[in-house]
Amino acid sequence: MPDAVVQKKAVRSGEVRSWELDLEAMAAAARWSRRQPGLLQAEVEQLQPSFPTLVAALGSPLSEDEGWIEAAEPMLCPSCRDELVVFDRGTRCAACSRQIEPPQRSVVGFVGRIPALISGRPFLDQLDRRLARMGSRDPRIEIFKRSLLQVGGKTYLAPRFGIWFSRSWPHADPPVMVWPEYFDLLDLPPDHVYMAPPYYRLCLYARWLEQPLCSVLQNRVVPRLLIDLMMADLKAMGKLDLALARLDASLYEVYNMVGHPEQGDELRQVYEDLLPQRGPG
Repeated sequence: MPDAVVQKKAVRSGEVRSWELDLEAMAAAARWSRRQPGLLQAEVEQLQPSFPTLVAALGSPLSEDEGWIEAAEPMLCPSCRDELVVFDRGTRCAACSRQIEPPQRSVVGFVGRIPALISGRPFLDQLDRRLARMGSRDPRIEIFKRSLLQVGGKTYLAPRFGIWFSRSWPHADPPVMVWPEYFDLLDLPPDHVYMAPPYYRLCLYARWLEQPLCSVLQNRVVPRLLIDLMMADLKAMGKLDLALARLDASLYEVYNMVGHPEQGDELRQVYEDLLPQRGPG
C-alpha cells in the first residue's frame, strides 16, 4: 500500500482543512491515467514533497475545440462559489465537503500559490507605493494583498498557478495557467503567453520532451517566475528598456531563456549591474 498523501488548504473562512488525497477518484477523472496505471501516483509522490503549497484539484477545459491550445481552470463548488473541488473521499468541495460529480470532460492537476522572496527588491518598494495610491474601493487591493505573504518578517510574492495534466499526458506539455492579476501585480505586459480569458497560459516549451510534472515546475515555472521578478525590478527602477537594449533583445526573447540556464548568464549580469549598489553592512 502506498503511503497516504495528506493535503492542506486554507479556505475562505480562515480554517485550514486537511484531507487524505483520494488517488482513485483523481485517476477516475483523468482519462489518460487509464492507459498508464501507476503514472498518476508516481507524479503525485514526486511533486507533493517539493511543492506542498499545491493541492490536487478537479478542473474544466476552457475550450471545447480539441484543435485549440489546451487550457483549463479549476472547477469550483457551486455552493461556496470560490472554493476548489478536491479529491477527498471522492470529489468534494475543499471548504464545505459537499460531494460534487465530475463532468465528463474534466481534467486534473494542481492549484495553489508558489512563493518567492521579494523583501529588499525594488519591485516590493514600488508595489508598496502602488498599494498606498489605490483607493479603498479599488477591487485589486484585496487580490494583490492575498498574493503577498509575511513569514518571519520577510515578504513573499505568492501568485496563483494552475498546472494541469494535458489530455494526452505525458505526450503533450501541461497547460500552466496564471490568473488575470499576475501581470497586473508585477506591472508587466503579458508576454510569452497564450490568451485564455480570463487566464493566461504560460508559453514554456518550443519543443516538448516527456518529463514529470514536478520537473516542469522546477525547470520552467519557477525560473519563469524568477525572470518575471527580475523584469519587475527593472521596471520599478525605470531601467527595463535600458536592460533590453544592453541585451539587444525584446521582452519576448528574454523569456526564451527560461529553462536554458546557459543563456541566462548575460541576463543576470545586466540585471546585477543595474541594481542599486548597497553599502557595507
